[in-house]
Amino acid sequence: MTEFALDFVVLFKFRILYLPTKQSLKPTNMKTFYLLCIIAFVLMGAGNVQAQEKGKVYFIRSTGFQGSATAFTAFIDKELVCKLNNKKYSIHEVEPGEHAFTVQFAGKSAKDKAEPITINVEAGKTYYIQMVFQTGALKNNLYCQEVTENSAKTVLEKCEQDTKCL
Repeated sequence: MTEFALDFVVLFKFRILYLPTKQSLKPTNMKTFYLLCIIAFVLMGAGNVQAQEKGKVYFIRSTGFQGSATAFTAFIDKELVCKLNNKKYSIHEVEPGEHAFTVQFAGKSAKDKAEPITINVEAGKTYYIQMVFQTGALKNNLYCQEVTENSAKTVLEKCEQDTKCL
């Protein structure tokens, strides 16, 4: 049962326990009671809506064989949020606003050399960030790249969600 539904049950029981019959109440008291119920429901509903007003961000790792021996470490605003192994993805609730997303090979703190991407997260929207691993002759490169929902869905079909990625 949802929190909102439980609040309704509590108010309904209040009505039954403390306001036994309609005959014992004056019509003005009943109107006041119902008005208070409506105000309470609006306030309870507003609290639930505020809790849901976040954006959803997917970190996706599907690097293939290259770099598959080690977990990649993902950061949001230089805060560690996940360590992902190959063919895994994680989902994170993010407050609306501008955020920097980075990935690196290891470490508990974000390195200054990590290439960030900045996304302006909007409430109720979903964003997909793919971890890209490039091999080079002298140096390997790891960075984040925002992808479309269609591109992400194709990759997500081959991946498994990691809910315990820390």
